[in-house]
Amino acid sequence: MTQSKQLITFKNICLNFKNKNIFENFNFVINSGEKVVVFGKSGTGKSTLLNLILGFKQADSGQIIFNDQEINSQNIFEIRKQIAYIDQDVMMGEGKVEKIIAEYFSFVANSQKQFTATEMTELLETFGLDSNILKKDIGQISGGEKQRLAVVVALLLKRPVMILDEITSSLDPASKTIVIKELLKNSQSTILIITHDEEWQHQKNVRIFDFKEKKWKQ
Repeated sequence: MTQSKQLITFKNICLNFKNKNIFENFNFVINSGEKVVVFGKSGTGKSTLLNLILGFKQADSGQIIFNDQEINSQNIFEIRKQIAYIDQDVMMGEGKVEKIIAEYFSFVANSQKQFTATEMTELLETFGLDSNILKKDIGQISGGEKQRLAVVVALLLKRPVMILDEITSSLDPASKTIVIKELLKNSQSTILIITHDEEWQHQKNVRIFDFKEKKWKQ
């Protein structure tokens, strides 16, 4: 059996923030195609893990490798183009939903990405969203609708890596189950999920990392 390729690697990462050691000689590996769930209490620095990968924060020492490249200020833009990121606050901008989505795909990083109206309609339907949501102002839709809409946009971007920060926090149980099922079913995508939601941990095809203990759960 072919061994999975290491896609994201933390090597001996140290980071002190506000006189607190968030990471101390921290090592962590995500292989290509894996679905990794990171859980732990609020305020322990879980989101810092994402910020280091995305280059929003730098470690005091150590290396972070993404697809055989050490992340630095010269290559972080190209690395971000390979990642679909949804934050816990789902900051999507202001205005009509369809205009916000069009703006996402007008960015240089996304300008080569194409999707059909059928793809959009099918994804909205999959996640229990009426196509009329596209005509609404973003301020008129609920937190749960925003979370599902953000997932739709992320899937339309068709990027190989998804980084998700508490994206099911505002969903009802039925919607939560659908989102988790749909995101985990693609064996090719690599997904890192930060969550308090135990339902993610109960899935068969995920690896679970206990952030407090800094170790993989067996």
